[in-house]
Amino acid sequence: MNRRDFEQQGVAHIVQALPDENAHRIRKALLESTPWNVVFNDRQKHVDLSDATIRGMTAEQAVRLQDAIYGQARSGFQYFYNNYPVYDACKAGLNKGHVLHQFYEWMNGEEFLGFARMVTGFEDISYVDAQATRYRPGHFLTSHDDNVEDKKRRAAYIFNFSTDWRADWGGYLQLLDEEGHIWRGIKPTFNALTILAVPQNHNVSFVTPFAGGMRFAISGWLRYGEPD
Repeated sequence: MNRRDFEQQGVAHIVQALPDENAHRIRKALLESTPWNVVFNDRQKHVDLSDATIRGMTAEQAVRLQDAIYGQARSGFQYFYNNYPVYDACKAGLNKGHVLHQFYEWMNGEEFLGFARMVTGFEDISYVDAQATRYRPGHFLTSHDDNVEDKKRRAAYIFNFSTDWRADWGGYLQLLDEEGHIWRGIKPTFNALTILAVPQNHNVSFVTPFAGGMRFAISGWLRYGEPD
């Protein structure tokens, strides 16, 4: 079923993707022990700000930064959310033994890579990268298709670890047609995996100010060739 969905629609959605105990362990790490950054786009330049930097801002500085981020989103590509770059941290030897690093190592093993090849039909998938994300009220990711030259991306993947999510809270993965119509919206669902063909236009809708939770995920790309 998932292979057919991917072939026909460019997307596969798998519920109960992990053993329940493992999914809860990852969610606990996302809630309690992940060192989050704030990330956004500044005129095509990726910016990471630590939580300490954000906490050190005055109220006026924080409002000015948010206004600048929203201003760029009005007419161009923009993102605004919390991030922990698992792939980069592992390469740098940081936070050794962290649960998210253990999960990343498993994703780069044959069990998951073989599953990814089976679902997508891309036999040359050789590794994945990864980031953890936390979307809070006011966070979003505007429309894009993930097609970046020389990144060797076959598909995107999203493991979701949100619980009790309501449609009214936003934060949906929205798949868009050529006219910008939403042809499918995927709810943040605990222990669900979405695999999305590259290129394919999509976004993550604005998380509303009254959202009663945070949208947690581990996401990245299924890639071919040698790691960067």
